[in-house]
Amino acid sequence: MNLIASAVARLEETVKNSGCDEGSVSLTKNPKLTVCQYPRGVCVEACFGDRRGHVVTPDPIQACTKVSFMFGAPLNSPVERTAACAIVNAVTAFFCINRRVNPCEESRHAACLSGLAQALAGARVYAAGDMRGPMTGITITDDPADADVLLVVGPGLISNEGLAVVEGALGKKRVICLGPSTAGVATLLGIEHWCPYGH
Repeated sequence: MNLIASAVARLEETVKNSGCDEGSVSLTKNPKLTVCQYPRGVCVEACFGDRRGHVVTPDPIQACTKVSFMFGAPLNSPVERTAACAIVNAVTAFFCINRRVNPCEESRHAACLSGLAQALAGARVYAAGDMRGPMTGITITDDPADADVLLVVGPGLISNEGLAVVEGALGKKRVICLGPSTAGVATLLGIEHWCPYGH
């Protein structure tokens, strides 16, 4: 069972007998939504009840489905993992498990990056997933084996390569998920999460 499927299994236990598993959820591309400064990709937004969650992904999807579509599914393809991550973010927001659904304002970007650089001072860092912009003050390595810390953005959970790297590092290295795209999975699985100004 991959990391996303494990988070979904945890969510399934959480919502058991609530009736929400048969609730409908819509997935749409939303290029107008403000996204976190770190991941590069397309924003897919999930709407469940009165709550919304999103994920930045290289594999966008638009569909209407039920929350239960992902329960017990292996989630082997990037498109399935995109849908699952967006739905997990929306449903965990609905149940008030995840309180980092939206990114911070652009005026907070510098403070966020500066704080992250301070938290990672002296560490070699591998970025799992396509990231945009310079990671000023952070020592980046291209080889995950040489890294002390893995930073994970939404595309790093969704791509086959990124997911394999993250799963190989858990329990062996410090793994930090960044931004709202990864918040639901990180919260459900107890993985360190960085989003100090998100809301």
